[in-house]
Amino acid sequence: MWCYMRPFKVPWAEKKTNKESIQMADVGKRLLQQLMKRKLSYAGQIMRGSSGPLLQLSLEGKIEKKRVQGRPRRNWIDDVKEWSRSTSYGDKKRRAENREAVERHGCQPSDRRRHLIIIILTQN
Repeated sequence: MWCYMRPFKVPWAEKKTNKESIQMADVGKRLLQQLMKRKLSYAGQIMRGSSGPLLQLSLEGKIEKKRVQGRPRRNWIDDVKEWSRSTSYGDKKRRAENREAVERHGCQPSDRRRHLIIIILTQN
């Protein structure tokens, strides 16, 4: 979101979040909702494995290295967990693989890919 921060001449040292930059630019919630929808949709593809095993490994795998000091970095999975109101990644993955749950909601085959993860992640 640096493109919104640049006109306001905010230095990077202030460490503003994406939400703060969008509020400063007065873009509104529409952009955040669109980003969330796309990110959750892509997460559904990866969880099902339809994007290939390499992407799934990159999302779920861990790199063994020395832990750095300071606040833990925000992961891609953290956003998916927060937006889906869940702490269990494995449960959401099993739901994403279950296509019968999507068919119960009445999605057409062409809409299934876009709406699969949104429907499944909002179920608790």
